[in-house]
This record gives sequence, C-alpha cells and structure tokens, in this order.
Amino acid sequence: MIEPFSMPKSISVIIPAYNVAGCVSTAIHSALSQSLAPAEIVVVDDASTDDTAAVVADIARDHPSVRLIQMPLNRGAATARNMGLESCCSEWIAILDSDDRYLPHRLEYLVAKAEEAQLDLAADNFYNYDVVADKIVGIAIPPEVIGSCLTLDRYSFVRNCMTNMAGAVDLGLLKPILRRSFVEAARLRYPEDIRHGEDFIFYLTALVRRAKFAVFPEAHYVYTQRLGSVSGKHSSLTRTKVDLSEGEAESRKVAASQLVDDDPELAELLNLRADRMRAAKKFFAFRSAVTDGHWIQAAGRIFADEEVRTCASQALEYKLKKRWRNLLHPGL
Repeated sequence: MIEPFSMPKSISVIIPAYNVAGCVSTAIHSALSQSLAPAEIVVVDDASTDDTAAVVADIARDHPSVRLIQMPLNRGAATARNMGLESCCSEWIAILDSDDRYLPHRLEYLVAKAEEAQLDLAADNFYNYDVVADKIVGIAIPPEVIGSCLTLDRYSFVRNCMTNMAGAVDLGLLKPILRRSFVEAARLRYPEDIRHGEDFIFYLTALVRRAKFAVFPEAHYVYTQRLGSVSGKHSSLTRTKVDLSEGEAESRKVAASQLVDDDPELAELLNLRADRMRAAKKFFAFRSAVTDGHWIQAAGRIFADEEVRTCASQALEYKLKKRWRNLLHPGL
C-alpha cells in the first residue's frame, strides 16, 4: 500500500486520440480505475475519421469525469496535448497515449513521490507491451540506471535520449506527471511544428527552465511498442512513425536555437544526439537490406560505412548479452 500524502491532490489525465476506436476504451478505463481517481479525463479527438469520438462519448455518458474535446482539423498529437493542457484545471496533469494504459496505482504513486520531493515533473519506469503477442515483454529502463531515484538535469536527460537502438535508454519515452503551476509559469507547450520527438523538446525545455524532474524505479505505465520485440510485427494501434531524419534535423535545430544560448555543453550533446540518429538511420537501412535478402546492398553498406559497422557491433553485443542473461536467469 502506498503511504498517503498529507492532503488529497487533484490530477487531470489528457488522452490525445486519432483513429483509435479499437483501443481508446482501454486507455480511458485504465485512468478511471486509478486508486487516486482523476478529477477529469480529457480526451482530445484530433479529427478522427473512425468511431473514436462515438466510443469516447459513450463512456462519458456513464462517467461524468470523462470529457471529449473534438478538434475540427487534424493537427497532430502535440496540438491535441496543448488543447488538453489549456483546458485542465487540476494541480497535476498526466498524459496517456491512446494505445497505452496505466496500472491501477500509477497516479497515486507518482503524486506521492512528486509531493514528497517537491518536483515539477515526476516519472515512473514503464513496461513494453507487444500487442501482437499480447504480452508485456519487459521493463524499459534497467533498474540500475534509475536506482532509488534518478534526478535529471538538461545534460543527463539528453545523454539518455541518444537513439532508439536496442539496449539504449530513451528517457524521451517517459510520461511524467506535470505540476500545472510550473507548466503555466514556464509557459510550457508541446512544439506543434513537428510530428516526432515533441516529448523530448517539451522535457528539455522544462529542464532548461529549471524544472525539478526525477524518475522513480517502479513501472506503472504500459507502453505499446511500435514494433513488437517478441512478435517482430508492427502494432496496428500506434499511429506514430519514427522519423530519424526529422529527429536528427530537429536536434541540430535545437542545438542552434535560443534555448541553448551560452550553453556549449548542451549544444555539443544535442549535436552528438543528431549524429547518433544519423548512424541509427543508416544501420536500420542496412538491417532492412539483410532482412529483404539484398545481400550485395547490405555488404556495401557495412563495408563502406564505419557508423553502420559500429551500430551493427553494438546490436550484436546487446543480443549476445541478452541471450547470456536469459540463460543465467531464465524467466526474468
């Protein structure tokens, strides 16, 4: 049982939704089932062309805390989240992607931790879920990375957001709760001109603006993988596509922006992140060539490009370590 904090705190949950009639109910009901009941669950329908709005409206008829906002035009998840931020009035705000879900004590756990440590952003670890295999396939961040509590600054955050290669830690995937008073004082909003990596920019901006941000070891968030690590198949639920070229360009753009003025260490880290994304993109092209049986093309890529060789070596090392760990600790 989680120890109660001194006074009940209100929290709002924002769920951006686009063409997710098949899974949004699961997300909403996971929020409704929280041990710390949300004051409101705001579902922002980003001009879906399926029955998403009807599904949400049906749930809202039975649950007054569920509120549907319908956008007239499709603008992307960042705009939908911003619409939710502007309509919420609770002390805390939580984001839930429409193809993911919360475990029952998530909000209680995070609000208690955040209030105890007087944080502005507080995140938990999360489980990876392979929807095709219908299986939780492991915890995302190795416990030794977090310890009892991982306090982040702008530098440690970027160092842990380098790529989405197997075995890499990507703290940009976290879904922290947000103290609304800080969000408003810092004028935080998700960048609406990009469709991939808006979480990363939002969290980095918060840290540059002196947010107190920490990650705690327990996992209470279930994240649906785009590509299932067990099934090897793409999820039909997630609409987000990884665009490493856009991520690389955005990282370099931020490195040269006002946000990073007079901070050469941060600019260097952001450019390193861009370099890693460029290398990952080339490695994924090599891997696709291998998978498709284009052996000459694959050989050309790996022999001609040191970045591809480095990524391939790291991927092989990770796979061997994982197999060895599974042999030593079967079932973990």
